[in-house]
Amino acid sequence: MSARPQGRAGRLWLRQRVTAAEAALDLLERKLGILRDQQDELHRLAGATGEEWERRCREADRLLTRATLLGGRRVLPLSSTGERAGLTVEQTTLMGVTYPRRVVFDLPDRPAPFPSGIALAPARRACRAALEAACAHAAAAAAAAAVDAEVTATRQRVRAIERRRLPRLRAALNEIEVALEEREREDGARLRLLAGHDDRP
Repeated sequence: MSARPQGRAGRLWLRQRVTAAEAALDLLERKLGILRDQQDELHRLAGATGEEWERRCREADRLLTRATLLGGRRVLPLSSTGERAGLTVEQTTLMGVTYPRRVVFDLPDRPAPFPSGIALAPARRACRAALEAACAHAAAAAAAAAVDAEVTATRQRVRAIERRRLPRLRAALNEIEVALEEREREDGARLRLLAGHDDRP
């Protein structure tokens, strides 16, 4: 704790800091409540998107296996359009925490340059759906991780104020108030003593 003024100025100084610490604690606790609500929602979303990703992957595997069985392994290289996929990460911010709101998977949906079998078109669509599901899950998992980290940091700040900052300030304030009361009693006793001497004939 930094050096503080003594006497009545010190008492005022400490009262102001106790008030500020209590206000900070209140704000942090409210922030923590909002973050915990969002944390629960993001973990549910991450669980749901993870299940959807697994389901889409199983479907893509099934359709790719079917396409391979019907057309042979040679159909898989022929299914490529040669286009590059793109990803766009859209961010959002809550209570000072920035995290991915969604990841947009962008792949031009053009037909393969060569005929590659009737079974390959559904497999291509299923693979695209699996990639989109992977992006949704990646965004949800990254968002949950970012909010988890902020919840942990905010909880640590709350504990630091509750267990260290406020107790030290309150103890110092109590100490200075006791000292001031003692000094006021001594001053009062001296004044009464002096007043008693002045009353003598």
